[in-house]
Amino acid sequence: MEKTVVILGGELAAEGRAILEEAGVGVVSTPPYIDRQAVIEAMNRHKPDAVIVRLLADILGRKEMEAGGRLRHIAKHGVGTNDIDIESAARLGIPVSVTTGSNGHSVAEHALGLMMALVKDFSRQDTLIRDGVWDKNQYQGRELRGQHLGLVGFGFIGQTLGTMALALGMRVSAFDPHTPDSAFRDGIRRESDLDRLLSQADIVSLHCPLTPDTRNLIDARRIALMKPGAFLVNTARGVVVDEAALVEALKSGHLAGAGLDSFALEPPDRDNPLFKLTNTIVTPHVAGVTIDAKRAMAVMAAQNVLTTLRGQQLAERFLAR
Repeated sequence: MEKTVVILGGELAAEGRAILEEAGVGVVSTPPYIDRQAVIEAMNRHKPDAVIVRLLADILGRKEMEAGGRLRHIAKHGVGTNDIDIESAARLGIPVSVTTGSNGHSVAEHALGLMMALVKDFSRQDTLIRDGVWDKNQYQGRELRGQHLGLVGFGFIGQTLGTMALALGMRVSAFDPHTPDSAFRDGIRRESDLDRLLSQADIVSLHCPLTPDTRNLIDARRIALMKPGAFLVNTARGVVVDEAALVEALKSGHLAGAGLDSFALEPPDRDNPLFKLTNTIVTPHVAGVTIDAKRAMAVMAAQNVLTTLRGQQLAERFLAR
């Protein structure tokens, strides 16, 4: 198969690259977080039949898609397509695929890890002991058992985290107008009103996609609705949360803490005020890129590309809408 695939924004796991190369596909990768002009230059230089999108500084738009003149498929290395202009791709007749289910367990585990670290006071205790302070009276850890977890978004990741939380003895409710009633089982309660869920939960964990409706979904008004002393965990997209409002709530003590894996600007500015607060735990948008998840995403993205380049139809669950 004399085709070319460009990986935009970083290298592909070896297992995924091998699938393409064994099929006779030429594979080229670019550095992460390249800007729009660098994407256009790469497209014009290599004239790819397909691209795999990893980490971009800008949205992959129509001009980038048309550069090179041969693009037949866009594969997202993950499930979030906020960095791809889906409407332009549709108008150009270029299918966009996602790696559905490939990293869901990793994200759910990461969210649980952030919850555990916040509630158990790990970060502050680590700092104290490294500063030479051995004072058990300063420990503010609590149990997760008995606490109310509110999930905003109840797709595969939310459902997986909900099951984990139930096993720890937590009470779980979820808000998601798009998930069927059949998904709410094993004691997980469906909440039809987001404001009510926020006002009742001890921990709120975000698992919704970025859409026009979810941008700044957790704004100042909704943060104010949250229980005093509650925790917020975000392993979704950074702009789902109003960061300025979150900073104020953390500074004032209205929220006890936040565990954040994504930010409004990525990479974020070094002087982001969230990084200066002692009641935040931050990670660099890595929830879905464990070694295991990267391998699974790379393999699935490569398979999606080959399916399309061979003229075959992708299953609906792999197509972005």
